[in-house]
Amino acid sequence: MKNFKRLVAITLAALFLGTFAVPPANAATYYYFSRSVPIGTTVKASDCPTAKTPAGSTVKTPTGPTVKTPTGPIVRTPGTTKPATPASPAPATGNVSAPLSADEQTMVNLVNRERTSRGLAPLQVDMRLVKVARMKSLDMIKNNYFSHQSPTYGSPFDLMRSQGITYRAAGENLAGASSVTQAHTNLMNSSGHRANILNANYNRIGIGIVKGGPYGMMISQEFIGI
Repeated sequence: MKNFKRLVAITLAALFLGTFAVPPANAATYYYFSRSVPIGTTVKASDCPTAKTPAGSTVKTPTGPTVKTPTGPIVRTPGTTKPATPASPAPATGNVSAPLSADEQTMVNLVNRERTSRGLAPLQVDMRLVKVARMKSLDMIKNNYFSHQSPTYGSPFDLMRSQGITYRAAGENLAGASSVTQAHTNLMNSSGHRANILNANYNRIGIGIVKGGPYGMMISQEFIGI
């Protein structure tokens, strides 16, 4: 554990629900590879498992803003696929500074129920992270993309830093779904997303749920350990 304190392990996991021609309830689920690595470790495409779906791993050290994504035929950046705009999309709405919404509180409760049932401490809501999560969800809807890398804010860690947030470990989960329970179920059924939710090194969480987009809502989960 002492060695871990010298590391900043950033786990990224993105959940993309279905194809845009399929109703959300019947959509297939695609996952992106996620992992945690020590500072200074070079991630090679050959180190990643073979996947039939797009995969990506992003590592950030505390000494610099550079975010590297492995390249190769097996590992791809999540942002390479840009969703098509539905015929009649719901309008994107969201106040990034408002109190926690009922949906956001529900997701916090679901996450903490998973943690406490396994003997882990519940995560404390950090309104700075809530703001970051809402900014990310709103940005994905407005700019029609689904990726950890934002054309507006850069990486999740760039966005956190812009809001004055510091951490020793951090991570992000993304999901598009028609309901909070559907999103939570699919996140928990994915090993990478589940690892973020159950990471004992995290103690703060921010949930940002914005109505709109092809699935009805875009959901961002931001985690940090301080």
